[in-house]
Order: sequence, then C-alpha cells, then structure tokens
Amino acid sequence: MRTILILISLIIVAVLSIPLYLIEWIIGRFNPMVMHKTAQRIVLIVFRFWIFLSGTDYTINGREKVPVDEPVLYIANHRSFFDVFFGYSFIPTPTAFISKDSIRKIPCIAQWMYFLSCSFLDRDDVKSGLEVIKQNVSLVSDRKLSVFVCPEGKRNSTDELYEFKEGCFRIATRTNCKIVPICYTNTENIFEAHLPWVRKASITMDFGEPIDVASLDRDEKKHLGEMVRQIIQDMYDERRNS
Repeated sequence: MRTILILISLIIVAVLSIPLYLIEWIIGRFNPMVMHKTAQRIVLIVFRFWIFLSGTDYTINGREKVPVDEPVLYIANHRSFFDVFFGYSFIPTPTAFISKDSIRKIPCIAQWMYFLSCSFLDRDDVKSGLEVIKQNVSLVSDRKLSVFVCPEGKRNSTDELYEFKEGCFRIATRTNCKIVPICYTNTENIFEAHLPWVRKASITMDFGEPIDVASLDRDEKKHLGEMVRQIIQDMYDERRNS
C-alpha cells in the first residue's frame, strides 16, 4: 500500500509540476538564487510527504552543527534512494546535489534538479568529471550554494564504506569551504532491502563536526577523501553498535 500511495503521489506531483516549471523559469530569469530557494522549498515539501507515506521513523542528529551563513560541502555515505529525500528534507542551506548522469533521463525529477543547480556526473568520462568539479567550485565561490556529494559513487548497504572518490574534494580545497560529514544508517531498509516495496523502517541521519579545510596541511588535503571516509565510517560504526 505504501508503494502504491507513493506512485500515485508521484504522478500527481508530475502533473502539478507543469505550471510550476514556468513559474520557476520566470523567477530564474530575474533571480537565480530565489529560483533555487523556492524550488528547494517545493522539493522539501514533496520529499517530506514521501517520507511520511513510507511510514519511516527517523532521528536527525547534529543538524545544529552546520554553518548556515556560508556554503559547505556535504559528504555522505550512500545506502538508498531515500538518502536524497532525507538530504533535501533536512539540510539547512541552499544546496545543489551531484548526481549520476542517468538521472538526467528521468522526467520531472531532472527538471527540478535543473532548478536546483544540480550536476550530472558521467563516471566513465574523465573530462565530464573535471567539468562537474569546475561547475561546483563556481556554485560555492560565486553563487554561495552548498554542494552535496556521495563519493562512494553508488549505493552500498554493507557495513564497510566503499572508497571515496577524491575528485569531489577539490570543491572544498579550491574554495576553502568547510566539509560537513553526514552518516546515514538503515535507509536501505525503507526500499532496497525488499524491492520493489516500500516498508516502514527506523533510520538515523547524523551530521558530524564541520571540517575546516583551510586549517589542514598539504598532506591532509592530499588524502582528504580517506580522512572523511574514516570519519563517516566511525560515525556509522558507533551508531550501529549503540
């Protein structure tokens, strides 16, 4: 029943989005930041509604640690499609996501991601990856938007995080924005653990202490991906064993 309700609501959202596309486009012609903020508010409402329909019990910890007066780089582990729902529902800053290129082909979702200044990454194209990094450096430095990345590169429901791709951390080292680690626990139990059904689950989303990239030495910046991976791994292990 939860799955059916979400599918029905997805169709309704797709229909209601049609006039909203025009409104967002007009707003963006005059003020891209206002376009982003209004789009993020709409997406937040829809995602929270889908979380409600899923029946998920959730606990959000450490959100108050996030600096809200400056852009940051959110780095998270990736266990489920629902990670994005919780991300946009509870991050406190205007934020763009970096997504895999295949999402660009999904109607409705791709259009809203455009309004949210999201980037689409082709993992097999090095040139595309460099361009995505360049675009997101500009988002942070020029438009003062935060960026959200899951550097494992794919969903991982095991207890050991995959290696983090180092390239995305250039967004932080080139702009000196702070890095905010995010750890998801049990989000795969909402959907991926029993495809194709959505079922009630209990999940946590933990925000870690921001990392001041400007204070790191050269060697620490060189291995920033492994450093942050270990921080999130420790957060995950602590949550899982609590």
